[in-house]
Amino acid sequence: MQRQFDSFLSSAPDVLAVHWGWVIALGIFVGALGILAIIRARMATFIAVGFLGALLIVSAVSVLIFAFSAAGLWTDFFVHVLWAVLLGIVGIMLLTRPAISAEAITLLIAFYFIAQGILVIGFALTSQIDGLWMYLLQGGVALLLGALLVTGWPFTGLWAIGTFLGIDLLFKGWGIIALGFGLRAISEGSLL
Repeated sequence: MQRQFDSFLSSAPDVLAVHWGWVIALGIFVGALGILAIIRARMATFIAVGFLGALLIVSAVSVLIFAFSAAGLWTDFFVHVLWAVLLGIVGIMLLTRPAISAEAITLLIAFYFIAQGILVIGFALTSQIDGLWMYLLQGGVALLLGALLVTGWPFTGLWAIGTFLGIDLLFKGWGIIALGFGLRAISEGSLL
């Protein structure tokens, strides 16, 4: 990963390197959004679920338009209409019932973490690989996250998505800030 970052920095366009301050400002903004999402996890969860519902409704309309505009077999038409109806129903459910939707999504995420943890640990124990402890740690963390979400469910459904989103935004903000400082070093000529 470090080599990819170094090769990007060595071949970054001069225009981007000159405006490194904007990149750092973007990283600070994204990181601040992450901190806000962690602090207001319930609100961030509802916003994320509502956004997903809106995306599903837009997708339903797009699929419906495609069904009526594309010439083809009648079976294809009905499949696309059914697909659009299902997307629309799920999107409306997410928009009108964000708390219940967040709980359901969190339960799915919990089962995903549990399954991922079991599979990663099983893979690590049955194969001859270097860095066995890394895979065991990754699987253990996934199992722990899944178990925490399941044991606290349905209450974890009200804050888990927002918290995970906030943590993701925080790490992305740090990465963008690091990129900005790398671009600053390029503009000052210390990496050339």
